[in-house]
Amino acid sequence: MDASTPLFFALAFVGALALLEGAYRALPGNKHERAARKRQRLQEIGRALSPQAPASDGETMLRIPERERGITVRLQLLLLRAGSTMSPGRFVALVLALSVLGFSGLYALWADWFRALPGLALGLIPYVSVNREAAKRTQKFAEQLPSGLELLTRSLRAGHALGSGFQLVGDGSEDPLGTEFAMVAEELRFGLDLRDALANLTTRVDNADLPFFTTAVLIQRQTGGNLAELLETLGGLLRSRIQFTGRVRAMTAQGRGAATFLALWMPFIVGLLMVIAPGFIQPMFESTIGRATLVAVTAIDVIAYLLARRIADVQA
Repeated sequence: MDASTPLFFALAFVGALALLEGAYRALPGNKHERAARKRQRLQEIGRALSPQAPASDGETMLRIPERERGITVRLQLLLLRAGSTMSPGRFVALVLALSVLGFSGLYALWADWFRALPGLALGLIPYVSVNREAAKRTQKFAEQLPSGLELLTRSLRAGHALGSGFQLVGDGSEDPLGTEFAMVAEELRFGLDLRDALANLTTRVDNADLPFFTTAVLIQRQTGGNLAELLETLGGLLRSRIQFTGRVRAMTAQGRGAATFLALWMPFIVGLLMVIAPGFIQPMFESTIGRATLVAVTAIDVIAYLLARRIADVQA
């Protein structure tokens, strides 16, 4: 493939178009309007992904069984957890466009398909970004949950029903807690059973503390008792657990930083040699043994990074 062929320019155009669309979406606007539209859109996506949803006649119907969820639904769920309103098709198109753009750019520079292969990693940027946003949004939900339980407790003690309490927390809390609790209130208002509404909540939100809350509510519903007092105790326990988790993450931050530094060291050295001493690193790209060595070293580097991160990731 010659860099001057129409195919090259077509691929570069597709990649540039994807970048322009991303830049357009990042333009500032009315913050409150954008937040309201985003919250409404996330609620629509969340309802579509809920395993249980109320039918139009008020009966419960199974919309997306967990065992039948394909890669499209899992990707949509990941985007929902990241707070993104992008469709799975557009996300995949963005990944492919960036991959082609990175590969084409390096090929135009080096005229060697093997050297251009690292350009495919440009397509990983959207996936890494979405995963980071999903982790941040999940962490924010965990931090908001104790305060939400306190607000729900005060609502129950004031005489409100549980569904009204969910709506009160949804209206009085920011995303993601407010969005998720408002969706639970809406499902209860449309006739969905409490067990199914809470199951949908645990499906949408990847939080380890949430099953404790849903289990406590369901047990109280079957056996009776003071739900307000139970939620108050649970909120205090979750707040203490969050504080302990924060201390653990602070203690393991050095290990995670060291893993990232060591993983980036090898590509940094190779890139530096390609700039300051191309003749020294040239045989690694021209010979079969050199290319095999680079592939093996890259695989070892990725595996070592994942292992180091796994060791440093202590579950509190």
